[in-house]
Amino acid sequence: MPAERGASSPAFFLDTNVLVYSFSETDIAKGEAGRALVEANGAWVSTQVLSELANVLTHRFRAPVQEAKRRVMSIAASCEVIVVSPPIVFDALRIMERFGYGFYDSQIIAAALACGASVLYSEDLHHGQMVDGKLSIRSPFRLRAEQRAKPYRTTKRRAVARA
Repeated sequence: MPAERGASSPAFFLDTNVLVYSFSETDIAKGEAGRALVEANGAWVSTQVLSELANVLTHRFRAPVQEAKRRVMSIAASCEVIVVSPPIVFDALRIMERFGYGFYDSQIIAAALACGASVLYSEDLHHGQMVDGKLSIRSPFRLRAEQRAKPYRTTKRRAVARA
């Protein structure tokens, strides 16, 4: 069920960790990056990602069920949602075998391919990897981290003597 997308809003897929950061109040940079992706046109998630988000919110962060429900519903309303179907499960097994990812990561990749995404944003997967020549895996936080890590350098300019 590939998405019908125009050139102005290409489909991209969000992994659970990006959604978790979108609610972060402690990591400001990652929170802003996550929220920007959730709110952008073309964002897709799967029912698996919504389930993982609910689990993280209620177990790791001990959010009350009603709060977790509100947050998961807000993501579902902001993004297109693809249902994990048997063909996605079968493709996940192919991806698992070919690329060596665990099953649930492979299922996220398979869902991203199924919705026609060209980019999968994830902090946990291999940044820069191309899957099936169609899907690029990128960390939405990597560029910001690299920019902060590089020292600012200026080039020395020599004065040119003018005649």
